[in-house]
Amino acid sequence: MEKYLSMDELNDVFRQLGSQYKIMAPAYEHFGGRFAHTDNLLYQEVKSAEQIVWKKKSHFSPKEVVLPITETLFYFNGDELRESRIDPRPTLLFLRSCDIHALERLDHMYLKNGGNADYYYEMKRKKLKLILLECSSSFENCFCVSMGTNQTDNYDAAVRFSDNGLHIQINDNSLKPLFETVGTETDYQPQFVQSNPTTVRTPDQVCDDPNLIRQILQNEPSWAQYDSRCIGCGRCTTSCPTCSCHSVFDVAYDENPTQGERRRQQASCMTGDFTNMAGGHKFREKTSERLRYRALHKVNDYKAREGTNHMCVGCGRCDNRCPQYISFTTIVNRMTDIVEQHLIDRQKEKADV
Repeated sequence: MEKYLSMDELNDVFRQLGSQYKIMAPAYEHFGGRFAHTDNLLYQEVKSAEQIVWKKKSHFSPKEVVLPITETLFYFNGDELRESRIDPRPTLLFLRSCDIHALERLDHMYLKNGGNADYYYEMKRKKLKLILLECSSSFENCFCVSMGTNQTDNYDAAVRFSDNGLHIQINDNSLKPLFETVGTETDYQPQFVQSNPTTVRTPDQVCDDPNLIRQILQNEPSWAQYDSRCIGCGRCTTSCPTCSCHSVFDVAYDENPTQGERRRQQASCMTGDFTNMAGGHKFREKTSERLRYRALHKVNDYKAREGTNHMCVGCGRCDNRCPQYISFTTIVNRMTDIVEQHLIDRQKEKADV
């Protein structure tokens, strides 16, 4: 089913959907930005079509819909446990192609990794209906085409917004009755970005041995420059749609320490205490070591282990959010150049022998 709806018609649909669905989309959090009197663009529940910001890339990813920054897993009272309640309504989630690919990475990590599904993630994930938010053109710092995430067919509906309304293609049969009596029939197929101003080459394009890539880059001295540049704030990981690390801890209530709750909270491999162990040992003391670990995980190690795609989906949010203006795309291209040069030098050495 393909239709065109005016904004008034779309808002009528939103009002009908309100009791049946939770609608999550990029919307402004006023005065919540990094600087005074600026807004944050993040995923929130919306009640009207005008609240959806479709002309800009969100500062934060839709990951938080299924992986909240902090969530209570259950409550305890002595020997009793009670699960935390979640909204019973299914969720209509407006997200872009790169973020749909990112959700597939998270699905693997939380539903398949280790042969066990995360119960709390799975509950929220089952409620999602994915609404593809079409990109009319590439945003700043995006490199989705290089990462192969600019296109997808994994969606329940697709939309193209304009100032006056939207085109919608509905694939999910359960959603079609909601649009039968509104809008006008039209021909609409979602379009996808075919080029980005920013391009990236990943190390596996010049070397098919991930173990060799890791060996070359782990011993590369140029990582040391980031000890003075990177401040280890973790902004790159909080905005990343595929970062899945978290901490779990118990909170005992002061009034009665036998009562409390167990919480899960997002964590960042870029912060200094991420790898702390008993006795004060740390696996990665320096920010350069932590940045190297993150970069290798995103464009080498995950794919080497899973044999499918890179963890990074090329959304470019890490470049947008870094307060030190460290470019992840520059890092990846430099990694590839280093591996390529190493292989060239090794071939020359063999030829000389």
